[in-house]
Amino acid sequence: MNRIVKLLLSVPTVLFLANLLITILVEGKREVESNTVYIAVLVGIWLLYIGRNLYTKNIVKKSFNDIITVIYIVFLAIELSTRVFDSLNKTLFPAMEDVAFIFAKDYQMMLLNILSSLEILVIGYGIALVLGNFLGLIIGYNDRLRELFFPIAKVVSPIPPMVYTPYLIAILPNFNMASISVIAFGLFWPIFMNMIIRIEGMEKRILDSARTLNVDTSTMLFKIILPYSLPGIIKSIRVQFSVTFMILVMAEMIGAKSGLGFYVKKFSDYIDFTRVFAGIILIGFVIAVANSFLQKLENRLIKWKPV
Repeated sequence: MNRIVKLLLSVPTVLFLANLLITILVEGKREVESNTVYIAVLVGIWLLYIGRNLYTKNIVKKSFNDIITVIYIVFLAIELSTRVFDSLNKTLFPAMEDVAFIFAKDYQMMLLNILSSLEILVIGYGIALVLGNFLGLIIGYNDRLRELFFPIAKVVSPIPPMVYTPYLIAILPNFNMASISVIAFGLFWPIFMNMIIRIEGMEKRILDSARTLNVDTSTMLFKIILPYSLPGIIKSIRVQFSVTFMILVMAEMIGAKSGLGFYVKKFSDYIDFTRVFAGIILIGFVIAVANSFLQKLENRLIKWKPV
């Protein structure tokens, strides 16, 4: 009971009530289309805060409660400066109610764009992940091939994928193929290099012990080196996913006809910054959800660590 009272009197709860009461009771200088979705967002965030603090087995990190506090402070500041006092440019700074309502109006379009982006991302990243690790495994194990290809990878990998995006869009038959190629080519080299570096960093005694047992090359590669490298490969997926998503969104802003980057670019061209802000929030939300999923997947898959 004491815990519930503390939560109800906490800073996030006070800020939540302040946001809610101002949204419902204060008639601002700027009209908005609907405040229903925005109110649902305020309540949803507060319920998440209460739920995490009441029902999780582990102690909730203070940083989580601080994040909720900052979110409500930002919402309150935007609400006061846009809808209530109308002190900012209406075109460039839409009210939070209007931004939130876009998610109800455009949810079908947003869903289709999310699926379009994820399809391209999964295919492109999958190609880079498989080829980069497979070729890195083979070349990293062979001293002569490593000395040949590793310097090339060091030169090519720092080149931003966006540099050759327009060229690939021009020469390939459709944007999807171009986007997949951009992602696959852009991520292949870092993945390839990391695999070689992992092999070089292996304990020599592991390889020497395997050679003493006269194991063949395929056994050495796929039953000794690959399992050793697997935790590092899995851990890198989450970071590489965020980079991949960023590459994809930028590519979609150049020549796509669907996807999250296309959604933001399309409405920025129409000077519809309400939808632009909604698109930016959506991109951040998708990345956050994907990272959370990958984190849980990583914790489940990694059952051992390199010795």
